Parts: sequence; structure tokens; C-alpha cells
Amino acid sequence: RLAGSSNLAPQLFLCSAQTSALFLDISVAIMTKAVYYKLWAMTAGWTQRKNYGWYQVYSRLAPWCYVAVPGAAWFTFGWWSDDWKKTATLGLYEPPLIHWDSNMTNARSDFVKYHAQYPGIPYK
Repeated sequence: RLAGSSNLAPQLFLCSAQTSALFLDISVAIMTKAVYYKLWAMTAGWTQRKNYGWYQVYSRLAPWCYVAVPGAAWFTFGWWSDDWKKTATLGLYEPPLIHWDSNMTNARSDFVKYHAQYPGIPYK
């Protein structure tokens, strides 16, 4: 053992503990400001970043419209009303009434019943 080292060690420890505590307080204060600055910076343009993010999503999905919309129309065409079928085909749709005994319910439009090329009900 060195002479006097036992008395010096606690003083060095206290000095270093006080210094590190001081630096710790300063660094915590700086870190707190940095964290809040980062949070404020992140929330400042949040709406703009959110809108840009959705723009990116929609711009990447947009090319699929050329496939998805006609595909959805193809697979759901039978469920559409006669008026929507005529609108979607730009007036070319004629109902496939090939038999005189077709059922003309209220679900069929007046166009199909009375005004088609082969109307379901040929008289009014």
C-alpha cells in the first residue's frame, strides 16, 4: 500500500462523482432539449409528410387501375342494373331476351320492358 492513498481515494471519488453529476445534469438538460426539439421538428410538418406518404402510396397503386377497374367491371357486370349496363357500354347494351317467356319483374328497367330492340313486354 502507498502511504496516504487511503485518504486520497475517497476525495478523488467525491470530486469525480460531483463532476460527473454536474456533467450528467448538463447532459440531461441538453438531451431533454434535443429530444423535445426532435419531437417538435417531427410534429411540425406531420400533415405535409402524411399527405406526401399517401401521395406515394397512390402513385404506386395508380398503374393497377388499368387492370383492376376493367377486371372488376368484367366480374360484376351481371349484378349491375340494366341502366348501368347501358351506361357502361355507351348505349350498346341490349338485354339478351331470346325467349318470349322471359320474366319481367320490377327489377328490370323500363328500357328492357318496353324500349329495347326485343322488349320484354312489347305492348304497354
